[in-house]
Amino acid sequence: MASAILSSARHGAYIAIGLYVAMVLVVSLGAQYQGSVETSLQAARPSVHYGSPVARAALEHGAAKGAVGA
Repeated sequence: MASAILSSARHGAYIAIGLYVAMVLVVSLGAQYQGSVETSLQAARPSVHYGSPVARAALEHGAAKGAVGA
């Protein structure tokens, strides 16, 4: 009986490890694919700069401040 329990636990551990490895592989490939798509988009349109939201907010704030002061 103990050997059956150990065998079942070992089998479950192998399944859990396999699922974990598959999940890590899918996530890493997904991140790699997303990075290559972003790189190809930037290469296709080098004149378009996607700034950070903080930089855009600062530019909009400066433009709004200049419009109010004028």
